[in-house]
Amino acid sequence: MFVSKSLFAWAGITLCSAASLPSSSKQALLPKPTGPYQVGLSVTELIDYNRTQPFIQDKEPIKLMLSVFYRFTHHHNSTTSPYMPPETALIEDIELSEQRLSAPNGTFESLAFDVASDQKCSDLTNQTSCEFPVVIFMPAESTTRLFYNQIASTIASIGYTVVTIDAPYDVDIVQYPDGSLAQINLTLWDENNPSVALPTVYLAIQTRMADVSFVLDSLSNTTLAHSLVPNLPPSGLNTTHTVMVGHSLGGATAYSILESDDRILGGLNMDGTLFGPGLPNGSSKPFMFIGHENHTRTNIADDPCFELPCYTWEAGWSNLTGWKRDIIISDTLHYDFSDYPIVFETLGIMPQNETLRTGLLLGTLGGKRTLEVVTTYVGTFLDFVIRGKYDKLLDGPMKRFPEVTFEY
Repeated sequence: MFVSKSLFAWAGITLCSAASLPSSSKQALLPKPTGPYQVGLSVTELIDYNRTQPFIQDKEPIKLMLSVFYRFTHHHNSTTSPYMPPETALIEDIELSEQRLSAPNGTFESLAFDVASDQKCSDLTNQTSCEFPVVIFMPAESTTRLFYNQIASTIASIGYTVVTIDAPYDVDIVQYPDGSLAQINLTLWDENNPSVALPTVYLAIQTRMADVSFVLDSLSNTTLAHSLVPNLPPSGLNTTHTVMVGHSLGGATAYSILESDDRILGGLNMDGTLFGPGLPNGSSKPFMFIGHENHTRTNIADDPCFELPCYTWEAGWSNLTGWKRDIIISDTLHYDFSDYPIVFETLGIMPQNETLRTGLLLGTLGGKRTLEVVTTYVGTFLDFVIRGKYDKLLDGPMKRFPEVTFEY
């Protein structure tokens, strides 16, 4: 059962439009998506009354916030949308300032990104749902889906419907339509004893897997799908041939869910340690690892499985019996697989001090280049798995991307 409690969007986005920000010299605008399509955005809350939130004592149903990025096939005027709601932006200002990043109040509230305007949409009802493939994306623990908006928008601009999902109480903050907040339960996550924290990690991945299946169930409802993505064909979105992509804990979820949901055709893990159920049996479905510099399958110094009873990438790799790739991007660290590099670069707050930068787990590749490399390889993988379009970019090193090496 799905309940769309509110088809609200904090950005003022309606079914086919986005409200623009007031003109301001303080506005910091992220680069336009680089794909051939313009991108629209809807935001909604889904409530699963059949499950109870496991990370709080009160009996509360699972309440998820989703951002749905979708393509337009005809040209629309562009406008801008706030990168995150003001209350969330203020909290992020505070949290990142506590990590010694120069982010005074108003820093993230000033950030915006490009979306399609509210012009009349073109009629696409003669197309089939196969033309509207869904990609599921989940963020790292203790971040927010919003810090992947630019990555998701870029992937949507090459022709995918990208659905980013927040996991309440394991991401740092989730803001709901009624203004209430779900913040990370640090009692469970901020634990110095790995053997105590491990059950929380397993439970989080199990919960995220159920979240993904619930979202796919919900989006298969054509009424909901049509309310979120304008001018879909009568059959709605293609939720039976999807791929899951995730960063960190989201990437571990992408690995774990392969054999538990037949609608997931393949998965991509961006720099995530492998925890969770189902890992010993692996999968024959296509899977791709993308790691930061030195995060190779055999370098356990960059994989905390040398401390925790989880699976190293080497163990996960050996349990994959189908198509698989493992690439490393030089001059990157863990949070280069989020929007951090392009956001901090755009805002002019990228830390220049090496200690601060590495403390935030950011490399030196640069925001625009990091975004280009990451989204190019993610997009090429999606084209292969969903569309059956294979590109030699997936076969080995290319001059176009000297930062990328392959671990065979």
